Amino acid sequence: MKHYTQKTIEFYNDHVKEYFESGGVVLRNKISKFIKLLPGGRVLDVACGPGHDTDYLTKKGLDCLGIDLSKNMIEFARKNHKGKFEIADFVELDFRKNSFDGIWCSSALTHIDKSDLLEILLGFKKILRMGGILAIIVPQIRRRIQNKNDDRIFTMFDKEELESYLIDSDFKILRSENFSSKKMKWIFILSKNN
Repeated sequence: MKHYTQKTIEFYNDHVKEYFESGGVVLRNKISKFIKLLPGGRVLDVACGPGHDTDYLTKKGLDCLGIDLSKNMIEFARKNHKGKFEIADFVELDFRKNSFDGIWCSSALTHIDKSDLLEILLGFKKILRMGGILAIIVPQIRRRIQNKNDDRIFTMFDKEELESYLIDSDFKILRSENFSSKKMKWIFILSKNN
């Protein structure tokens, strides 16, 4: 586990209900674009939080596994949503090679250090089958007001920078766009494992 991760886990363990009520939005139009490109039905939902996206993907007929390092988020997800859920670290994935047809990674990369991103993407590549789809959603670069009660790491990207990391990891960019949701600007990228 990375040194900065523990503070993030503690924050989410303490704020499950608030996060679910304020941040648990299923971006159906983005997930639909992801689903249409999948070569099969096995999907990993990285940093699934309270499980809303895993639930949606499962109800769409996919075999979806949601992973998160927050024990309380996983417990909430298991009690309130459909799908399979496990406590796991997406930086140190312990799945067999070619295990998944798709990886849904919404807001997870916000809480990593950029120096770890290439390692993470190569880990995704290893467990994603050839032709498998990686979907990433991250906030666009913006000024963040620091909250003294929130010690989480926040990493912001611009679209071209994130595309560059994906290309360096030998992913093919299929779609890349900026969008707005809940008064924030986001980046959505779909890429294919070459």
